Amino acid sequence: MFKRVLAFVSLLALVAVSCGGAAATPTPTATRAAAPAPTLAPTAAAAPAAQPTPTATRAPAPTPTAAAAALAAVQVYRVNLAGEPETIDPNKAHFASEISVAKQLFDGMFSFNQDLTVRPVLAEAIPTVANGGISADGLTYTIKLRPGVKWSDGKDVTAEDIVYSVKRMLDPATAGQYTTFYYSLKGAEELNKEKDAGKVPALKDALGVRALDARTVQFTLRQPDPIFLNLLALWPVYPIRRDVVERYGDKWTEAGNLIGNGPFLLKEWAHQDHITLERSPNYWGRPAKLQRIVVKMVTDVNAELAAYKNNELDVSRVPPGTEKATLDDPVLGKEIVRFPELVTFAFQFNNTVPPFDNKPLRQAITTAIDRDSFINKVRNGVGRPATSWIPPGMPGFDPDLGSQYKLNPARAKELLAQAGFPEGRGLPPLKFQYADTAGNKVIAEFLQANMKDHLGINIVLEPTEPRAFSALITQKKHTWALLGWGADYPDPDNWLPELFGSGKPANRTNYTSPAFDDLVKRAKAELDEKKRLDLWKQAHKVLIDDAPLAPIFYRERFFLRKPWVQDMRTTGMDGQLSGDFFLAELYIAQH
Repeated sequence: MFKRVLAFVSLLALVAVSCGGAAATPTPTATRAAAPAPTLAPTAAAAPAAQPTPTATRAPAPTPTAAAAALAAVQVYRVNLAGEPETIDPNKAHFASEISVAKQLFDGMFSFNQDLTVRPVLAEAIPTVANGGISADGLTYTIKLRPGVKWSDGKDVTAEDIVYSVKRMLDPATAGQYTTFYYSLKGAEELNKEKDAGKVPALKDALGVRALDARTVQFTLRQPDPIFLNLLALWPVYPIRRDVVERYGDKWTEAGNLIGNGPFLLKEWAHQDHITLERSPNYWGRPAKLQRIVVKMVTDVNAELAAYKNNELDVSRVPPGTEKATLDDPVLGKEIVRFPELVTFAFQFNNTVPPFDNKPLRQAITTAIDRDSFINKVRNGVGRPATSWIPPGMPGFDPDLGSQYKLNPARAKELLAQAGFPEGRGLPPLKFQYADTAGNKVIAEFLQANMKDHLGINIVLEPTEPRAFSALITQKKHTWALLGWGADYPDPDNWLPELFGSGKPANRTNYTSPAFDDLVKRAKAELDEKKRLDLWKQAHKVLIDDAPLAPIFYRERFFLRKPWVQDMRTTGMDGQLSGDFFLAELYIAQH
């Protein structure tokens, strides 16, 4: 998340995928299914659809806890999601909070190790050309599932469940947010863009995914895709039970209806208050150590911290502006966990809404932001100033890109004049929208002060209820908002084409550039790794020069964790819940 994850309702909490950091962590000593160590596929140059091993630094795990610590009699982990998920349907989920929950309820064919290499979960092995899992031309992937994999009601998970999920995800009626990620699949784009509902069944039948038998699923691509294995590790293609969806319709993800195949069950969903997950008695892999996870939905970070101090939560965000005081606290300072993430936050403009359709205006605003002051004074040294989109620790990161946007009030005023608003004259009111949390309020007020001090213009702040803000962004009805992105997988492909490609559903900025689109098209078809990354670098530069967004900082995860929380395994791609790839390994020690 984030994974996993596109618009964030809390500065310290969300991102996915996505979601998306960082510096190498040791590979975990155990996985949910006690899978054999994967054999990684050759690089893209040798086998077109294979995944390269990430070369960048990864986020270090928190200080290792004592593996031999005695378990508490009651294994309940209490965390905060910082808001109500819009959905936990894997085919539709796209916010970090949604994905973090879905990861606990469902297992996919693959997932990620702590060092962000791909590992098999439902699949028996990583497919390669050598083991016959990938065809020599890179167009066919054949995945064999483990025997004995069960749904939470005891029924077998089959290849047909995966086929159904992929077809449902791409069905235009589902309105999935990650569909374009899978357009390299034969027939995927045609199906997803079909306007005539009567033609959809035939297009589903023609889609490049099929079950060869109960335990074998095969994917056929229209062209080799260097990152396809990463895509098979993401939540949109988790298996889904067709009979459950057809029986309950939109209510299939409610407690009592949802049937998953992950280590936890959805026991309770008290909307706007909490979700209760319980250890699944029919889980096919190693049972979770936790009996229960209670997921609260407290949006106020100060209320969250109060609950933590009162031992009502086991982890907590730290209110922005209090980081130094927390580090200096004799008790809380010992409970801090911090590590960099593959996450970038930016002030993103809706490029089709005047006056933000004016490039020099966007550049002026971007040049008027004091990022160093933001990190040092607002964030108390937590995080890193950002002038470009792809973060440190990712292939494609360029530390010099966007340097023209470092704070320069004189240059910012020149750009404002070029935009047609000298000294702000004639500029209509600028509205800045954000999810109404304490952390985001601090950022919004910081931006407001920067615009007044460095450009001499006033902006109007529009705080919005977090779920309503998510909907506003999804519908592209915002004007100027705080948004972020966390890596779903460690590759520039995850940071540029779907978020900024012309007409892409996840393009919240409505940015369009023929030059950018051409470079993206070439990069996605390039199998030579060096050439591919160079094309992504060029596309990244076009994007930053056009300023459809104003990057502000690369996020560092900074939170409190009770000393009795043991074996938390974090990654630079954690979603809303830290360690969400490995919550089944976490346990509560006696205390």
